[in-house]
Amino acid sequence: GPWCGLRVRIGIHCGEVDIQLNSLTGRYDYFGNTVNKTARMEGACIGGAVAVTPEVMDELREREEVDVLDAVVISMGSTKFKGIEQHVRPFLLLPLSLLDRRTFIESQLLLSREDRRIKVQQ
Repeated sequence: GPWCGLRVRIGIHCGEVDIQLNSLTGRYDYFGNTVNKTARMEGACIGGAVAVTPEVMDELREREEVDVLDAVVISMGSTKFKGIEQHVRPFLLLPLSLLDRRTFIESQLLLSREDRRIKVQQ
């Protein structure tokens, strides 16, 4: 295939979480809508890219950091995710160093939408 190596998928969302100490492991567990939305972004992502929610993009724009991302922003369209009431319009961030993979990533994104039967509204 067009890739050699590890295909990492990253999903990012921002917001409040519920934190609870796990008495068995002594570590913290994180719960809530923010955690669910983050997991859905990771699941919708394509290896080699980062999927972010509109809230993350708004935060980056507010901080004027979108231009310094060193990445191409690809809209994933309005999508309905399990456990999330409203449609979400996530974005893929593709590092400029991986720009030659854009066509492949966009084709995989279309395939994954069909495979997962995610409802997409254009």
